[in-house]
Amino acid sequence: MKWLQAFINTKLHTLTAEELRRYAAPFDLTLTVNESETLVNLIRKERIDFFNEKERAVFFKKVEKVIGVQRTRKLETIVQTFLHENKL
Repeated sequence: MKWLQAFINTKLHTLTAEELRRYAAPFDLTLTVNESETLVNLIRKERIDFFNEKERAVFFKKVEKVIGVQRTRKLETIVQTFLHENKL
């Protein structure tokens, strides 16, 4: 499954702000243009492994500063659910 993890990480590291907003919408996670641009820049700058729990935790602390605690918790739940359901 390492190839799939590498593929997903690559996709996340190359997301556009528009794609991020589009992917977030079905989960009722609303992001402004500014928030999504800031998050995309953070994702690109940090280059974290989204499958590494420690790296993800540090990343989400930074995300809290952009979108607040409540929406960050929702985003964390979405990511955790995706990883668990797909056994990644």
